[in-house]
Amino acid sequence: MDLTKIFRVKPNQYVKIKDFNEIDKSIWEKPILETFEKAADLFIKYENNEIKIFAASEWWVLEEWGRDTFISLPGLLLVRKKFEEAKKIILKYANLIKNGLVPCKIKENEIYYNSADTSLWFIYAIKKYVEYTKDWKFVEEIADKIENILMFYIVGTGYYEQEKFQKIYMDKDYLIVSPARATWMDANAFGKLPPVTPRNGKAVEINALFYLALKFAIEIENNTNYEMKLKVDKISKKLKKSFREKFWDKERKILFDVIEGDPDGNAIRPNMLFAALANDLLTFEQKKRVFEVVKNELLTPAGIRTLSPKHPKYKGVYDTFAPLEIKDQAYHQGSAWPWLFGPFIDLLVQIRRKERKNEEEIKEEIKYYLAPLVCFCLESPYKSLPELFSGDYPYEPGGTPSQAWSVAEIYRVLKEYVFK
Repeated sequence: MDLTKIFRVKPNQYVKIKDFNEIDKSIWEKPILETFEKAADLFIKYENNEIKIFAASEWWVLEEWGRDTFISLPGLLLVRKKFEEAKKIILKYANLIKNGLVPCKIKENEIYYNSADTSLWFIYAIKKYVEYTKDWKFVEEIADKIENILMFYIVGTGYYEQEKFQKIYMDKDYLIVSPARATWMDANAFGKLPPVTPRNGKAVEINALFYLALKFAIEIENNTNYEMKLKVDKISKKLKKSFREKFWDKERKILFDVIEGDPDGNAIRPNMLFAALANDLLTFEQKKRVFEVVKNELLTPAGIRTLSPKHPKYKGVYDTFAPLEIKDQAYHQGSAWPWLFGPFIDLLVQIRRKERKNEEEIKEEIKYYLAPLVCFCLESPYKSLPELFSGDYPYEPGGTPSQAWSVAEIYRVLKEYVFK
């Protein structure tokens, strides 16, 4: 489909993202939650007595992607108390687990397992589910699925891609090793190019999410009658020790993005934010440093850049209508993604509460950061948020004009911290 023939202007081009200081405070009196709820509804599909979360609601990616589903599930369903729908989606994917891997994509009759993080986002979503519901009975019913994932990551699993087995496994230092193009930064122009951001080796968010999953397994043991056969407490402690020793760059005082693999593993990327999802994986001073580096080098009004502009491979412009092999060079090499404001705001809240800031001060700071995207959503003809924006001013929107995790993560932090 040639979209340039359908849309005579670029998506949302007639809506400009405003800078942080350009937003009138009266915006917070507008129907923000109602607008986001309507946008969220468009990603939730009911077909043949089944519920699905689509990755987008406009143009493309009108299908189920496991990673997108579980990153989006808290914002699309949990904050809206749609707990039965959340359970159905969790159960559906739980029944499709294969060798510890949760489907990365479900397309018609084909199921794809080619990712290292989808299974871990699946466990993260279950953890968020129980935080909202306290429904440990449901968690106990699927605890064996969670243990199955952990077991396969420990002993080794993987998938075939390009006629080669892509292995995922725990190394001797208790850190998880994953292949190239196995994380959310997976652009390769449908095989026309080598992976733009291979991130093979030990990726920071894969190991942070695995640690979070291990800690959740300990919670399951403490709150249900389910007993893990794995020594999750021992493994989590060993992983934490290795993570702190190996991922922290003592010279720059920042986390590596990837170690023992991708030669660009020292690039400053937003994936370090996920290390703060688990409260005790980093020290408080390390968390503050991560936040400051992300704020100083990756923050834009439209989202968090995927690569620091100081990096020689930074691409600051994403053109939705350029050939795929061109635009994929910028997809995760500088483009700013709205959904990354989710972990950015989570980390902000952790830090400010530790600093004993009052909740109103924290709320005002959050509103400052989110105001440009909230305003964009209200003014957009789609009443939604796009997949990404260019990393350079004027931060032109790109990709699909309505992306699930963009809407979900902004909506989640609005509900959890601003409109409590």
